[in-house]
Amino acid sequence: MLEVNPYLALILFVILGAILTYIFWPQKGLVAKYRKVVSNSNRVLMEDALKHIYDYESHKLVPTLNSIAGNLAVSGDKASNIVENLKKLDLVNLDNQSIFLTSDGKAYALRVIRIHRLWENYLAEETGVRDVDWHDEAEKVEHILTQEDADQLSAKMGNPKFDPHGDPIPDTDGMVLEKRGSLLNSVEKGKVVKILHIEDEPKAIYLKVLEQGLYPGKEIKILDKLNNKLTIAADGKESTIGSLVASKISVEILENKEFLNEKIRTLVDLKIGEIAEVINVSPNCRGQQRRRLLDFGIVPGSTISIHMNSPLNDPTAYMVKETIVALRKNQANQVLITS
Repeated sequence: MLEVNPYLALILFVILGAILTYIFWPQKGLVAKYRKVVSNSNRVLMEDALKHIYDYESHKLVPTLNSIAGNLAVSGDKASNIVENLKKLDLVNLDNQSIFLTSDGKAYALRVIRIHRLWENYLAEETGVRDVDWHDEAEKVEHILTQEDADQLSAKMGNPKFDPHGDPIPDTDGMVLEKRGSLLNSVEKGKVVKILHIEDEPKAIYLKVLEQGLYPGKEIKILDKLNNKLTIAADGKESTIGSLVASKISVEILENKEFLNEKIRTLVDLKIGEIAEVINVSPNCRGQQRRRLLDFGIVPGSTISIHMNSPLNDPTAYMVKETIVALRKNQANQVLITS
């Protein structure tokens, strides 16, 4: 008969007990952690669904299971489960194939949207995160910050009314300003407009807007509309954008506005031996990069000249208020000047 070593059995028993404890320990074990991950994942999906429904309703559209599944990149069955959970929580109502937010559902959606837009504003004004990454970073944070965190963040930034894309930021009571303006693709030929808002989704289209050098506050003129394309003028040049891109831009029509399509000079255009005056730092330059330029004394009215070019002309050393400042081309291109 096989003898069992009691010491070995005891060791194996202790090891097995430790493994089981590690797996099933309340709140800290693997099972508890897995359940927490699943719970958090489900909560994120429900919050994203609420945002999608709110977005559809704000655009006078009716969300469906298919639209939710597509937006969240989940199966139809998963979308159905999400909506059922939202209904159990009294956050949505169902009417045949249509889905509508309840008052509680709308309030919940606005809380998530408030955190998202506040965080985008924080990234724009307080960090060096690229504008193309603001949305994705805010998507991560919107499910983590509490409303108390959001209130403190808002107060720190002076309770901004709009995010850097021009979207209104809901206040702590869930009140939100109406979106302003008209879509650019609906404006008549010959009109001068100021950009109020740029939609940052989908990202591929947002990148095309950025490539055109467009941003909230910029004034442009619509020169022509033909074959689903718009020809616009700005900064001394003409360019063409598709109607799909234009449909993501909201503008204010500037009636009787004189539009001088003059090229705006930047530090990149400055020649050796030339002395220029700073008009301003481009409104599109924000956050740490803007503060860095201002800290260098590059402010409206200051004089600036080239002190020395590097072998590849990047960076270039500039003389500002008897101080030498080295700037790369992408930085110098944000400084607007006049001779």
